[in-house]
Amino acid sequence: MDDIDRAIIDHLRRDGRLTNVELADRVGLSPSPCLRRVRQLEAAGVITGYTAVVDPAAIGRSYEPLVWVTLSRVTRESMTEFEDAVQAIDEVVEAMRMMGQPDYLLRVATADANSFEALYMDHLARLPHVQTLTSQLAMKTVKR
Repeated sequence: MDDIDRAIIDHLRRDGRLTNVELADRVGLSPSPCLRRVRQLEAAGVITGYTAVVDPAAIGRSYEPLVWVTLSRVTRESMTEFEDAVQAIDEVVEAMRMMGQPDYLLRVATADANSFEALYMDHLARLPHVQTLTSQLAMKTVKR
């Protein structure tokens, strides 16, 4: 990976909707070699996909608590079962396995406190191998 690849990545991270012509112009390449580099970065798994950043309030998911999860036992099997179960919960928009305690951090997106409580009671508290759930609510998102 060279400076041009890094520039391509930087521009696409800022605006994934750039046309190839615009991107090529910004990184100082002609369109054909620029597209070839983007395709190589995709094939190598450096660029893993493209997404839209959506206003959570516009889609009824502006209540975004963080949930710390401690498992009752930490084994390959318990982690796999927990992680597989988390995949099935649409409101869990991000799940990270942590080093040390707690074992996981979940970012949840629901409409409001009532819908989060229902999710918490009906799904999160029933996840396999969960010992403790601790929820926190951010006061303000400063940077996403």
